[in-house]
Amino acid sequence: MQVKREGNRIFVKLEKGDDVLGSLEKIVKENEVKSGEILWGVGMIKGLTVGYFNGKEYEKETFNDNLEVVSFHGSIAENEPIFHIHSSCAGKTHAVVGGHLFGGVADPLLEVSISVFESIRAERKVNPASGLKEISIH
Repeated sequence: MQVKREGNRIFVKLEKGDDVLGSLEKIVKENEVKSGEILWGVGMIKGLTVGYFNGKEYEKETFNDNLEVVSFHGSIAENEPIFHIHSSCAGKTHAVVGGHLFGGVADPLLEVSISVFESIRAERKVNPASGLKEISIH
């Protein structure tokens, strides 16, 4: 894994076998990121696990093949869950799968750009109407 910070931007290169969410969590903790956003990600993910929220719970599915990342973006909050990331990925037939990111590993690599908020505070609070920990911006 390679990480470089310049001002409020962090550029990341995850390498083959790096756990996507675990690596990103380590990076934001080491860089003391309280709130921010995942601007984009490009590369490939193996073992992609994504979910679709059906109104009550996430229906998760895992795709074991290597998939090309088509989109990868989300928010970073100061409390759990730290990330809310959505990803769309395509396989060799060019069919796209995606949803709420629950897991996967970089294979062979994943490049990610993170923007750190300086004065915006983002935290997650349970919304009784949806039952979800939704972002609250201060």
